[in-house]
Amino acid sequence: MLCGGDKMSVTIIENIALNIILIMFPILIYFLLACYKDEISKQFDDLILNISLATSLYLCLKFGTIADNNKILLFCNIPIVIAYMKNKTITAVILSIANILYCYFAYDVIYISTILKYLSYLTIYFLAIKKRISMGSFILCIAVLQGFFLSFEYFFQEPVAEFADFVELLLLVFLYYLVTFSIVYLFKLIEKIKVLNASIKDLEKDKKLKDALFKLTHEIKNPLAVCKGYLDMIDFDKKDKALKYIDIMKQEISRSLNIMTDFTEFNKIKINKEPIDLNLLLDDLYDSFHLIIKAKNIKLTYIDREDEDIYFMGDYERIKQVLINLIKNSIESINKRGEIKIYSNISAHYIDLVVEDNGQGMDEETLSHLTEIFYTTKPNGSGLGVALSSEIVKAHDGKLIYNSKLNEGTTAKVRLPIN
Repeated sequence: MLCGGDKMSVTIIENIALNIILIMFPILIYFLLACYKDEISKQFDDLILNISLATSLYLCLKFGTIADNNKILLFCNIPIVIAYMKNKTITAVILSIANILYCYFAYDVIYISTILKYLSYLTIYFLAIKKRISMGSFILCIAVLQGFFLSFEYFFQEPVAEFADFVELLLLVFLYYLVTFSIVYLFKLIEKIKVLNASIKDLEKDKKLKDALFKLTHEIKNPLAVCKGYLDMIDFDKKDKALKYIDIMKQEISRSLNIMTDFTEFNKIKINKEPIDLNLLLDDLYDSFHLIIKAKNIKLTYIDREDEDIYFMGDYERIKQVLINLIKNSIESINKRGEIKIYSNISAHYIDLVVEDNGQGMDEETLSHLTEIFYTTKPNGSGLGVALSSEIVKAHDGKLIYNSKLNEGTTAKVRLPIN
């Protein structure tokens, strides 16, 4: 059977373990978010860190203290120290004030030593910045300072102290230093992981660029090979054949130039947003295509909204470029007589610009690769049109959505935010 002193020692050890868990849990959640969330902004990272430190302090104060042993409040200082070490001065000061207020409401008194302690923390922080001391030295200074104030608060308030109390005090200060240093070490690991993730993303971008350049070289090589072949065969004594060869070479050269132009635009998409009149945009498209579509024996159905004034923000020429590409794809997908519909759907938060056809459609495998650069199912396609359109829509914070069934047709939606 444990005696009263042994029971108290076990209780304190359990409480120390509980405090460490309460402190570490929110911080570990921050670590997980920092490691695995893609493209986390600095503002969001700072917000999550501040919330984690505040939560650690709250949990420690709320659930980690013993009524008759305020030495355990030592661990409530760890979030404050971490805030200073991450250069969150305002956060550290706010947490310090929260700790002082807790001492007041919990013990009905504000100890001058507690206020001096947090002022000392702030002083050491500014000295550390000025002298540029290492993190390890900063933690050690804080631990020594904390041990001094804890000794003062305990031994001067309770002149009769046993040797066990002194050992307990040393153990608390040591654990305080160890836990703080461990958390700082984890922060260093997080920074390394962030750098590693950034390096991996850069490598992936380089790989995609190399693949794109390889495919670009391949796409340009074919028309040049065709031109070279016809140049070798050309005979100016046979004028009709020569003119025919020259026309073919012109087409191949134009195709190469188009590929290079699309590739250049793909890598430097810029948009200038301005209010766009929906009806004006769709009228413009209809005027551009209805004669061409009619000549191909394709029916063009255009559903306008002339009775409504609808505006949205976007780059007029870029959005028009996307819709032109979608309409061209629809025309090319129709082998015989078919129909193309152009219309719009509007919801509370976004607008859909829709191009629908009853052409040959696409299977699931084609749909899954549709927005990949240089992917094409057309004999003379560059594989850049849909990829470029997708990037333009993304630059507008929108989505390019395809629904298609083989031998039934395709519906392409340009979904753009209204606000």
